[in-house]
Amino acid sequence: AISQTPYFTNKAFDTISFASNKGDTLTFVKTKTDTTWYCEDDNSNPNCPREKANCYQTLHNTYATIKGNGSFDVVHSKKNNELPNLLEITLNNLILKVEDYRIGSKNGTIYFDNIIKGNNLYTKAIKFFHNLNDSNIGEGFINKDFGCFTIKNNLTNVEFNYIQQ
Repeated sequence: AISQTPYFTNKAFDTISFASNKGDTLTFVKTKTDTTWYCEDDNSNPNCPREKANCYQTLHNTYATIKGNGSFDVVHSKKNNELPNLLEITLNNLILKVEDYRIGSKNGTIYFDNIIKGNNLYTKAIKFFHNLNDSNIGEGFINKDFGCFTIKNNLTNVEFNYIQQ
């Protein structure tokens, strides 16, 4: 459900800034939201008549860099009727993935009632990773109010924290 993050529902997130532990600041402005649909029947067949299909929405926010050197992208999708909705956030080519029902949930996640990142306090946050449960490449923190507020590339040890506007 798109209500799990503010990227598609809150205009305040049309411009997003992150500061790194290396002193860089990146600012991105949303340039486009694409909506597409994926349809399939109960047997995961995408070639069925649309009137007999289950259809799933995919939302994709494209951002342009207006400060610094980097890239940011957000996709919220459902691939088929056997998979949950998936949120993919990309910062500087590092993709982090989380099943949206986990956001704000203590069930099966690394959950924090309160966490401080940068100079900000975040509540009901979870830790999420590059490969759903694998932190080797990258990890981040996310909640419903601020979306992804920390992204860390574990290969380069560069961490970006959201700057509240």
